[in-house]
Amino acid sequence: MLPQLRQSLRPARRPLNELLRTRVVSALVKPRRVDDYLELIDPLWSVQYVRARVVRIHEETRRAVSLWLQPNELWRGFRAGQYVRLTISNRGVQYSRCFSLSSAPADGLPLRVTIQTVVDGCVSEWARQYVQVGDIVEVSQALGEFVLPHAVPRRLLFITGGSGITPVMSLARQLTHERFTGELYWLHYSRDEVILADELADLERTLPGLRLFVHNTGRRCGVLSRNHFSEEQLHRSVPEYRSCEVYACGPAALIEDVTGLFRERGLLDRLQVEHFLPSRRVPIAGQQACRVEFQRSAVVSTGTGSLLDRAEASGLLPRFGCRMGVCRSCVCRKISGVVRNELTGRVSTEPDEDIQLCISTACSDVVLDL
Repeated sequence: MLPQLRQSLRPARRPLNELLRTRVVSALVKPRRVDDYLELIDPLWSVQYVRARVVRIHEETRRAVSLWLQPNELWRGFRAGQYVRLTISNRGVQYSRCFSLSSAPADGLPLRVTIQTVVDGCVSEWARQYVQVGDIVEVSQALGEFVLPHAVPRRLLFITGGSGITPVMSLARQLTHERFTGELYWLHYSRDEVILADELADLERTLPGLRLFVHNTGRRCGVLSRNHFSEEQLHRSVPEYRSCEVYACGPAALIEDVTGLFRERGLLDRLQVEHFLPSRRVPIAGQQACRVEFQRSAVVSTGTGSLLDRAEASGLLPRFGCRMGVCRSCVCRKISGVVRNELTGRVSTEPDEDIQLCISTACSDVVLDL
């Protein structure tokens, strides 16, 4: 009976959601939430959140897996190259992390995310070991500006490393759907197995202007490869690189090398970068314990560390996502005090400024609207 009820209600959910979001309905169901009741009918149904069902799982390499996600009607679509914040439950605890979509908008639904296992990665561990078809997850709306302009340049260069291939695969798949006829150069660096290798091979056959260069940077016979990104290698593969619009995504070391080269050559305006991990953090010399007041919670903390860590150590549960300064889920209003952004070294001294809790530390007594 319940499956038939879900099916019959599905076409009516959009107009019903408008009604269920009203204050009157919220007041009637207090202290519960409207979503608590909707979950009993269909776990995918929500008036607030984009929930998605895992409909397919595919092992890409020994350390990477692709998940296909069918979102509910609150999903608003995305542009190739964007990412989502994925929230899952792993052994009874909720975790949120950011992952690029590796499918393209023209592929239609379901969406695809490709996740590589990382050490102590709660979400990647779940994707590798515990996820099952039928599981329900939560995804944010699409985020990020790592996208192609509407008027696509005729000469493109992609530089990727490891799992940084995922948003660029989305870009390439979209270009294929749009029958791109310009020049596309792609340098990919991988220590061992190449994620989405079969799709790369397909793209070489279907995208006429694509010239692909795959470089193995791992050890061979115990000797570390010298096959890393360099200007010499770039010039050898792509002599015209100065006239290309460049999209780069990958490990921090690769991105730093690419950014450094393009800065030296005065080409930063041609480079767009997506960070999967933050660059090396700016060291904080002689950090001293400072008092932090979480004003709305009436909690005070004295110590060191990121403001997010200190809030959690004080028993608070601020919203967060990537914990590395990318997704901006943990943005909070600083009422007063001085804080330092560990990624950029920028010091915030003005009152009433928005800061990111996960990458900010206190340099004086601080008051936060939390």
